[in-house]
Amino acid sequence: MKIRIILLFLSLFLFSCGPTYDCDVSAENYRNDECLLVVKKIPSNTDDVFDYNGTNPITKKKCDCNSSISGRWWALYKEQILIGDTIIKKKGELIFSIHKKDTILSFNFQCDGKVYK
Repeated sequence: MKIRIILLFLSLFLFSCGPTYDCDVSAENYRNDECLLVVKKIPSNTDDVFDYNGTNPITKKKCDCNSSISGRWWALYKEQILIGDTIIKKKGELIFSIHKKDTILSFNFQCDGKVYK
């Protein structure tokens, strides 16, 4: 019985002290990613994966913006992306932009209330 109680308290302690998220490390990782894509097809799934395909507006070659690093950040803006929009995330910057026919939506990376530039 004592062992069960100890295990219960130990498990509660371990789950309450979950992994911490380091915003500065994430910002540096996101800074190294890039995406330059004219959207040709909207992904059918609605999860947190950013898996857009299209063409590179400079090279005109097929490409994708699948990123294991920045995909969750970029996926925050999936509902605002339409076919024909151009997605731009330049390497070295922390701005994700969606260029539409008549406007540009730009989003800085934000974490714990801090805006990263």
